[in-house]
Amino acid sequence: MRHRVRGRKLGRNASHRKAMFRNMAVSLIRSTSPDEDEVNVPKVPGRIVTTLPKAKELRPMVEKLVTLGRKGAAIEKAASELASGAERNSAEWKKWRESDKWNQWNQAMAPAVACRRRAFAILRDHEAVNILFSDLAEKFEDRPGGYTRVIRLAEVRLGDGGQKAFIEFVGERDRVKTKKRSKPVVEDAPASPKAQADSEEAPKSPKGIGFDDLKVVEGIGPKCADALKAAGIANWKDLADSTPEKITEILTAAEGNFSGQVPTTWPEQAAMAVAGEWDKLEKWQDELDGGKPVEDA
Repeated sequence: MRHRVRGRKLGRNASHRKAMFRNMAVSLIRSTSPDEDEVNVPKVPGRIVTTLPKAKELRPMVEKLVTLGRKGAAIEKAASELASGAERNSAEWKKWRESDKWNQWNQAMAPAVACRRRAFAILRDHEAVNILFSDLAEKFEDRPGGYTRVIRLAEVRLGDGGQKAFIEFVGERDRVKTKKRSKPVVEDAPASPKAQADSEEAPKSPKGIGFDDLKVVEGIGPKCADALKAAGIANWKDLADSTPEKITEILTAAEGNFSGQVPTTWPEQAAMAVAGEWDKLEKWQDELDGGKPVEDA
């Protein structure tokens, strides 16, 4: 069992894998600054095509190299303030070379030299190291990681059917996130004068109860409410303006048996609903018996 054994063997021994990834890393880095006189000029700068497993194994190696280049370039930039701008071997340069400033510059440059030596030990290519510490370090100066990406291709390699993919440096051909278009603002059409007057006259009611719901009055059921609406009492205000005698006449003339209805408190209950006195109405309805006062029940 290969427990705690990281990485893919890719059908090669250790030395073969090391040499292969070294060549692939050099090819990827050198492809960012192609030479037109070369025989195999890359079609797309900063990209190489390989198989998916190889690309996934190569990516961590290249990411660490770019981080090493960024670190070394930052040290070189800080040490350049101590360097001499005179021509090498000139009198001014020799004077700087023998001063303490040269020792300070030498100590400041030592970590950068170590970074270059570490990168060269991995790549073994001077041109790739120069590109790594100049172009790529400057390009990813403000990026704290994630310098490459692996994209799977919709094709396989002829011969063994290996899944093809390409690995490239980010920053080029990146997708631009488009902002979601906001929903159009639809302005409400101005209400008619009659609708505005009705809305102003309509009292505030609890949620889910309409102004024309006569059943909020205790003693009025669905059939009774339909009979009152058929006679012109359409809402609470109409019911509050009516009288118990008139309501009795309407129920007597309506189809159905409403002989047991006693509308003595209905107009007053509707008036409380119109006024928005819901607490008072609820307390009073607790004392009623089917809309009738307890002494009349």
